[in-house]
Parts: sequence; C-alpha cells; structure tokens
Amino acid sequence: MSSKSVFSYRKTATSVSALLFMPLLINPSLAQAGTVPAGQSQAIDVNTPVETWTVEIGATLTGSGASTLGITGVAGATVNLTNSTVTPDGVNGLTQGIALTNASATLNNSTVTSAQGIGILAARNINSAGGSQVTLGNNSVVRGLVGGLAGNRFSDLTVQDSTVEGTGANSFGIRLHEGALSASGSTITGGLNGLIVGTDANASTVIQSSIVLDSTQVEGQSGSAIVVGYSPANIPGVANIQVRNGSTLIGGNGTLLEVRTGAAADLLVDNSTLAGNIVVDEGGSGNVVLQNAAALTGDMQNVTSATLNNQASMTGNVLGASSVVINNASTLTGNLQDVANVSINNRSVMVGDVMGAADSVSNLTLDNGASLTGLVSGVSNFAISNQALWQMTDSQAVSNLTLNSGGTVRLGSNQQYFQLDVANLAGNGRFEIGTDFNQGISDLLNITGSATGNHQLLVASTGLDPVNDDSIKVVQSVASGAQYDLVNDRVDVGAYTYRLVKNGDDWYLQPDKDVISTPTRSVMAIFGTAPTVIYGEMALLNTRMGDLRVNGGQTGGWIRSFGNRYSVTTNAYGNGYSQNQHGISLGVDTPVQIAGERVLLGVFAGYSKSNLDLSRGSSGEIDSTSLGMYGTWLGDSGYYLDTVAKLNHFRNDAKVTMSDGTRTKGGYNNLGASASVEFGKHIDIKDGYYVEPFTQWQMATVQGKDFNLDNGLKADADTTRSMLGKVGVTLGRGMTLDDGSVLQPHIRTAVVQEFAKHNEVRVNNNKFNNDLSGTRFEVAAGASWTLSDRWQVHAELDTSKGDNVTKDIGFNLGAHYSF
Repeated sequence: MSSKSVFSYRKTATSVSALLFMPLLINPSLAQAGTVPAGQSQAIDVNTPVETWTVEIGATLTGSGASTLGITGVAGATVNLTNSTVTPDGVNGLTQGIALTNASATLNNSTVTSAQGIGILAARNINSAGGSQVTLGNNSVVRGLVGGLAGNRFSDLTVQDSTVEGTGANSFGIRLHEGALSASGSTITGGLNGLIVGTDANASTVIQSSIVLDSTQVEGQSGSAIVVGYSPANIPGVANIQVRNGSTLIGGNGTLLEVRTGAAADLLVDNSTLAGNIVVDEGGSGNVVLQNAAALTGDMQNVTSATLNNQASMTGNVLGASSVVINNASTLTGNLQDVANVSINNRSVMVGDVMGAADSVSNLTLDNGASLTGLVSGVSNFAISNQALWQMTDSQAVSNLTLNSGGTVRLGSNQQYFQLDVANLAGNGRFEIGTDFNQGISDLLNITGSATGNHQLLVASTGLDPVNDDSIKVVQSVASGAQYDLVNDRVDVGAYTYRLVKNGDDWYLQPDKDVISTPTRSVMAIFGTAPTVIYGEMALLNTRMGDLRVNGGQTGGWIRSFGNRYSVTTNAYGNGYSQNQHGISLGVDTPVQIAGERVLLGVFAGYSKSNLDLSRGSSGEIDSTSLGMYGTWLGDSGYYLDTVAKLNHFRNDAKVTMSDGTRTKGGYNNLGASASVEFGKHIDIKDGYYVEPFTQWQMATVQGKDFNLDNGLKADADTTRSMLGKVGVTLGRGMTLDDGSVLQPHIRTAVVQEFAKHNEVRVNNNKFNNDLSGTRFEVAAGASWTLSDRWQVHAELDTSKGDNVTKDIGFNLGAHYSF
C-alpha cells in the first residue's frame, strides 16, 4: 500500500479570525484605522485613505484637505485640521466625530459631522488635572445628532466665525460642564436647546462655567436658548454668562435663559438686543445685568436681581426679585411685581406699576432726575429726591413717603383728578396738583397720619376765569405739622390769581382779585409798548433834523442805527418789565423854498425790533416797519419848526410762562400813526457856542386789537393813545479842526410829561387800564462831525428817568452823504 499526503483544516475560532483579517495582511489600507503612536506626529491630506484615527499620548495629527471617519485623542494629544472633514460611520462604537480626553483640537475651515452622536467631545480623565481644549475658526462647522460640541470639566472651548449645531430634535448646540466657552461671530444651534450648562458627573465641588458670547447667535429651536442646571447627576450648575456686541439669543419656547432648581447664573447683556423671557425656577438663583444700550423685550421671572445701566432698556415685567436697579438714563416699560428693593436713579425712566414683596419690608427709591409713571402698592418706604418725579396713574395710598431736594409727586394728569393718601409724610418736596377751577374739583393730598417738613404745591394754571369764587381744598390732614406753600406764590387763573390759605389743618386755594395773573400782565405790556416803540424811532428823526438846522442842509441821503433800553415799573405790570429796542432808518432830504421861506423836506423808511423781558421767563416781541416824511422851517431870526409824520406796521408776539411753568403764546398785527411838532430858536452866543430852547409835542395812536393766548385767555384792547409834551434846551458848539473838518458837540436836557391816562385793556372781559402817564427827565450828549462838503457823521447817547418809564440808555449812530 502506498502512502499518501493529507492536509487537514480545523475550523476553529482562531482560523476564522485569520481568514477575516487575511485581506488586511494582503492590503493594510483596507483596515480603515490609523494610529499616531505616542509622542509621534502624522500628517494626512487629500491622498490619505479615509480612516478612523487614534492619536496616542503626546502625539500630533495634522490634516490638510484630509477626510477621516473619526478621531480619538488621549492625554496630551493634538489634532490640527485645515480644510478637512471628519465623518464617523459608527464602526467599532465610535459615534463622536472627534473624541478628546485631556487632549486638544484646532479646526480651521473644517467640518465635523456625526450622524449618531456628538460632533466633538472634549472630556477629561477624572484622575488627571485639567481638561480638553477645542478651537474652531474660519468658517468651521461642527454638527452632531446628539449635540454639536460638548465640554466637560476644565474644558476650554473657543468658537470664532464658525457654526456649531445639534441636528437631533432633542439635541444641544453646545453642552458645557464646568468649563469655559468663548464664542465670537458664530452661530450655536440646538434642536432643543442652544447651550446647556451643568456639572461634571463626578464633581464633588461645583466649579463655575464661564461663557462669553460676542457677536454670536445662540438658538434653541424648540426649547430655551440657554439652560443652566442641566446635569445627569442632578448637581446644581453655576454659570457666568456674558452676551456682548450684538449677540442674540433665540428660544423656540420664548425663553432666552432658563435657570433650573438649585442652579445659579449671572447674565450680563452688553450692547445687544434680545427678545424673550428669562426664567429662574423656584430654588434657583439668577442675577441679570443689562448695560451699555442693551435691550430686552420680555419678562424676568423669579430673578434674584435685575440691573439696567448706561442707557439700557427693557420692555416687559419683572415678576419676583430681591433687587431691581435702573440707573444712568436706562428705561423700563413694564411692571415690577413681588420685588423687595427698587432703585431708579440718574435720569432713568420707568413706566409701569411697582408692587412690593408681600413677605418683606419693601423699599422704593427715585433719585437724581429719575421718573416713575405708575401705581405703587405694598411698598413700606418710598423716597423721592433730587428732582426725581413720581407720576401717579390712579388714586392710591402709600405708607411712608419722604421727599427731598426737589423730589416731586404729580397726582393727576390730562384732567384726571386723583387722591393720594399718605400715612406718614416727611422731608421737603413738591406736589403737582391739577385743578378744575370751573367745576371746583382738584387732586387731593390726604395725610392720614403724621406730616413734617416744608412742601410746595405746584397747581396747574389756566387761561379761563373761574365760574365762581369758591375756595378749593387741595390738602387734607388729620393734624398740623407740615407747612405748605405755592410754587411762585400764586396760581394764574384767567385774569387774576389764587393764593394758598390754611383753614384748621386743611389747605385751600382761594381767589385773589388784588393780584393779576402773569398772562394778564404780559398782554397789557404788549398792548402798552407800541408808543414807546414809536417814540424810540422818532428820537432818531428829531436828532437828524437838528443836524440839518445846525449845518444848513444840503440834498443828500442818510442812514442811522439806534438802540434803546427801557424799564417800565408801573404797578399795572406787577414787577414791571424791560424793553430792548434796536433798529435802522434811512432817508433822503433836500432844501426847498416855499413862499419865500427856506424849508427842508425828507422822506424815510425804517425797521426796529423790540424784545420785552417780562416776569417769570415770559417774553414779548414787536417787529415794527415804518414809513414817513419830515420837514423843518428855518427862520431868518433863528426860529425853527420841525414836523414828522409816520405810519407803522406792528407784528406782536407774546410768549408767557405761567405760574406752573407751562408756556402759552399768542400774537396779532396792527397799525399805528404818529406825529411830532417841535418849535424852538437857535441862538448863537460866541466863539461857536449856541443854545436852542425848544418845546416838543408828540402824539401817537395805535390800532386796537383782540387776540387769544393758546391757553384760552382772551385779550382785547381799545385804541392806544399817547400825548407827550416836552420842554428843554440844547447847548452846543461848532469847532473847526486843523484839517478843516467841523466838530459840533452838544448836550440836551428836557422835562417830559405823558398826558394819556386811559388806555383800556380787557382780559376775559375784565377791564384794566394801561396808564403810563407821568413826568420824566432826560439828558443827552452827542456830536456831529462834518468831514467834508459831502460827508457827515453823528453819534448821541441819552437817558431818562421817570415815574413809570425809564430809558436806561439810548444811542444812535449815523452818516449823511450830500449829493
């Protein structure tokens, strides 16, 4: 029998494994796995097979244009990817795109996409110090079904100009467990929440997570934008969150920040605009700061503190808070409910109601020009100081109210009349009170307990006269103690005023027909000023004719400017007023012979403007344009006769500040006519000296007019008339200078009498008389200088002192050119 070779094959597990890995022995690239040994470096690119990579301790994997299935890095490992993609396929349980343990990864314009897990996981070895670092830049994109990017304890995540996205319905954009996140110019989106913050599963001591969002959008598509308090181990999370420079938060459920039970968050919003709610669950803690023009539209619920600073704004309600601070020109439109301490300061504005916490002593402070418009309830201590204002919106009661340094309470507005009940009033402040003098109703300050200090009442003025003279109660008190006074001492009501009187412990507004109102004084001043305007312009012409007499007169043209300041002190105007007038005139004149007599004739046109400085900041303005003619007769024996006739058109405007500080105005146009006759004699003495005794008579009549101020006050004046008589003397001298020019200085004194006493003015059908009659003395000094046969210049100063009208100073300057 012949022998025979036999090959036997045993189907064992070992042999099966060998058969399975046989292809790998033939072609290692088919293994789809690569390892960068410890301490080594590996570069991959577009030509490198698509593999799953393991980067061992201290090793470095650098990809440029590469594609991989997934990357795992351990302690000290470094992954650098540029223009690369990572797409795990889930083989061998690797579902994360990049999984780091105490390692780092830097992505530049690269994409990581996980269809089953997290895009990038930055974890730590609990037995090692430190965590992992991830840097995304230059339009990198990280996506994952569970979440985009997750950082555990001590992780440091930097996202610049990149996108992080959770694609699953319940996914997060970024999950942060006691790490740090800095994002700028980026978008973070989660199917459920955009950013969730929790604690390490093995943490014994909680470490605060730090988050800075700069020009970045965080969105939770169906949940909150940010959640603090997410933790598998239910250990409370703590986060410091900064939202800066145009960053936005979007919550699909309307919540921007959700702080869960036991968690704590500090949120700073700087120069960013947000829309949505901030919600702190019971047992959580949340401190919110909006600053530097930051804006929030939405509610804050159960926050520990809320601060608006540096022109920040909020439209929404704060529902539960230990402290609310609105500072430095910030605004809140909404209600504060169940708050313990509220401070509104430095020109800040709140429109809404303040309701104090029921289980604490609540305090409310308005300071430094701040304002609150709304109701106040449940507040134990309410302080208003330094020009701050509380505008009430309904009748109500407060416990302890302290006013200081211009602190103000405005009770009603827009013809709404409210009652304020104060248990205890202290300090020195102001109450603004609205009153209907026709119906006899008013806001009422009702002191139900104690009252101390000195307080002012600012009562609204009106241009309408009251229907009757009944007194009106404005302060009611159960006991005396505080002192009350009216701002500006009076209330302007139609043509007259009201004053404040005390009756028992109460205070009343009582009509006073002995003192006329500010609007009445103002319209009387406007009506009575026209003659002063006319005479101020007339003095210019009289001076011009004096020059013609002295210098003989030649045909020529002239121009003159002038200015006058008057003080009117008649009792009809209360404390009086001042008038500042300035203007310009020009004309031509020529000598003619009439019936053998030498006569100088001229025509002129002029413009002047008078500003009236009335009481309490009120003012008036009169624009005057004029046309006229003049002439002078020069007798051979020195006698002369000067005549002037003039027509004026006036545009009159009054702007009145009433006793309550409000403004009203009105105006009208009218005409005026005037004439002047002066008779005197020019007497030469010697050495060029001369004297001119004279008498002058001036008449003016101004058209009567009626007009209304826009506060309802009606004013009507009859024709205004004036008659001035003057007796005086002028002393001068003509001097020929070395250059042949002639200088002629002069001085003049006169006594003036105003004869018109009756110029009726009606205000709301109440009759008043504009009486400017009286005597005054005037003095003037000036000079004319004849430079040549053609040119002459002139200047004069004058002043007068009278019973009712004083000219503080007057001047005119002019030049004449002979043709």
